[in-house]
Amino acid sequence: MSSCHVLRACRPLVSLRSRIIFNLSVLVVLHSVLNQLNSRKSTSAFRTAIDECEQFTRPAGLGDAGKLPPTYLSEMLLEVDHVFVLGVEACYTSFPRTFIGRATCVIGRQLDTCAPTSFTRGAYLHGMKVSFTHATVLYLARKAQYKHIAVIEDDVIIRNDIFSETLVHDFHSLLVTTKWSVIRFGYRPYFLEQSSREHCPSKCRCQIRQDISEQFCELSLAGCDLRSSDFYVISARYYDSLRSAILDLRQADSKRIVDTRPMRQLERQWLLLPQASIQTTLDIPVDYQIGLSALYVKKCAYPRPLPAVVTKQLFNFSVKIVKQL
Repeated sequence: MSSCHVLRACRPLVSLRSRIIFNLSVLVVLHSVLNQLNSRKSTSAFRTAIDECEQFTRPAGLGDAGKLPPTYLSEMLLEVDHVFVLGVEACYTSFPRTFIGRATCVIGRQLDTCAPTSFTRGAYLHGMKVSFTHATVLYLARKAQYKHIAVIEDDVIIRNDIFSETLVHDFHSLLVTTKWSVIRFGYRPYFLEQSSREHCPSKCRCQIRQDISEQFCELSLAGCDLRSSDFYVISARYYDSLRSAILDLRQADSKRIVDTRPMRQLERQWLLLPQASIQTTLDIPVDYQIGLSALYVKKCAYPRPLPAVVTKQLFNFSVKIVKQL
């Protein structure tokens, strides 16, 4: 058979393949355009819902009426542009009077009535509602042009003993840099609940940068499965990316919960060692949370030896928290 016959036989196949590739390319482009349009539509619905929602915020309590944070924590929070406390029916956390105009209580129950059902539905309803509240706070922070904010869930326990005399100064030194996305005061090393015998994953290794602080460590990589959003400080550089991940309806509901995929995707997170906050309404008991925190520090914090201010606080942390309960 001549090469001409071979070529003639192949032309219909080549033409068909070209049409298929072209049609697939068109479908990919259309899918991308539709996703963008849907994303803009859902973002617009979110903004409209928040802008029209009434009476879901109020100034946080001042003085001795509620539970005051420890002195060291109040001093640290005064370094932050604004503090948002997330409550259900009310906020019981209060602040010294120096926080006038600098702390807001967000009433979750009232905000729930304004949330579009597309954002708060499915099997993870509680997680969706909490995540919507976090997205709302990020939106409010962007509108107010805060450089950074602290987010505190109202039901946490805060340890009362001081970490170190230089902690407030060290926090300020980190805060004024661009080396961080989120500073987490509470965290749950979820990956250790699956297997506590394995070595620390590389993406969960946390480096203590003693040029900044002995009690903060840096997660330079994204992807570590650290849960909990009960207490964190976030930079304005990351408001939009975290909010968009929470509101991304293209993702499964389980991947829109704030402390799963959305927070996990952020690089350059910093952790306080040991953690300052513990959750009281969680699916694992408080003493287990404390144990996981200590195990995380033992496995993942480096370089060794760890600073004495960190290791000596691990035991004190357990005793202090148990006494509070």
